[in-house]
Amino acid sequence: MIEILKKQKVYKIVLEDACNQLRKSNIEERFQKSGIAYMKSEKGYKAEIPFFDEIITMFYPEFKFISSISAVVNLVTKVIILHYINFASGKTLTMNQISYEDIPGCKHYMPVFEKRVTKPLVNAFGLNRDAFLEAGKSLNGLEETYGDASFTLYPLPRVPITFILWVADEEFPPAVRVLFDDTISSYLPLEDITVIARLAAMRIIKAAKILYSQDEI
Repeated sequence: MIEILKKQKVYKIVLEDACNQLRKSNIEERFQKSGIAYMKSEKGYKAEIPFFDEIITMFYPEFKFISSISAVVNLVTKVIILHYINFASGKTLTMNQISYEDIPGCKHYMPVFEKRVTKPLVNAFGLNRDAFLEAGKSLNGLEETYGDASFTLYPLPRVPITFILWVADEEFPPAVRVLFDDTISSYLPLEDITVIARLAAMRIIKAAKILYSQDEI
């Protein structure tokens, strides 16, 4: 409980810093570079942010967040969204996919990425490609042709993440690979790349548990 409270305190500080950074920016330019639709009124701005399979509406300058499907928008989600808006370069996606360790500055953090992202997916879906694929589709994932099953999610408008599963067979253990557009570091700080991939992995597993019985996942 104490650790949770400490993390919440840290995220509140990070959130306030992100809000202050956006206040100092050209807000319309930030929305445009992040590919976010917005409306201006006398009171400020209303932005609609696609976030996985939901739309999160942000009101500026109040920094009020409303989800289309959830009762509460948590601190982590708010921070990720604001970091994305603040950091977005406006670069066109190249569709040149790279793995986490090939992102400049991320190679040394690969063990952490594997622990938080790929291993939970391997444990959940190593013997169940159908659950993996259907879970991805339920999150508006676009089916791909890699591995035994694969799909691309868009956690944010210009942050595609591709998940590839190879199921276990007689010769090889199961494996999961995660690919990013090579512009990813132009849209999120390095520390947030693991966070957004972790959020994606947890949503995939949660979606599968809803679609299939607990015993199958």
